[in-house]
Amino acid sequence: MAWNPFRRDRAVDNAVVQPPTAWPHASDDDGAARWRELVGLLSPDAGLAEVVLQAYSSPTAYLEAHAAEAENRGLEDDDVDPWFALVDWLIENELAHELDWKDNAAELAWALSRMSVVLSSGVDLQSVDHADAHLTFGMLRANALLAPVGLELLVFDIDSDSYPVVLVESAKRDRIVALAAELGHRVEMMTPERARHEGGRDYTGEIEL
Repeated sequence: MAWNPFRRDRAVDNAVVQPPTAWPHASDDDGAARWRELVGLLSPDAGLAEVVLQAYSSPTAYLEAHAAEAENRGLEDDDVDPWFALVDWLIENELAHELDWKDNAAELAWALSRMSVVLSSGVDLQSVDHADAHLTFGMLRANALLAPVGLELLVFDIDSDSYPVVLVESAKRDRIVALAAELGHRVEMMTPERARHEGGRDYTGEIEL
């Protein structure tokens, strides 16, 4: 069986099969159903759906349960957004890392080394580790190396000077991008054009694209 970093462990696989979290529940409205599908594409962990749907349907309860995360994002009752709940959960569970727009590719390489899925993939990302290249070029190189194992990095836009870089399965990328747009958010792929626009001044050509 091909290696799949997002697959549940065997103990879970051998248990009684439950409907996947991506399936809409009868009680879901359209928004909740979209959030449920999106989180199901990002992780099989039911904890992600729980926290995102709580932020969607019960902002006050989310704030009480996740006070530190909410304070860090400056969130209050009237502006709790499930998008931030989703990004923060992915970061906490080593499927994402938030980087400053000024960070270089070496910072990205360090972030990737903290992602358990990347480590278990066996992909050698040493060539991403260049302090003279902007992190956008590091993303291009990392994605070229991750592609053979069906993984890639996307940017989940949070209208900030930081980049939440999220690890996803490549086969699910287009649906993730579409669902985010339906929910009023942007998920962006790193292209050579964007890398040169945002990080070209820092690029020395050390990273092979």
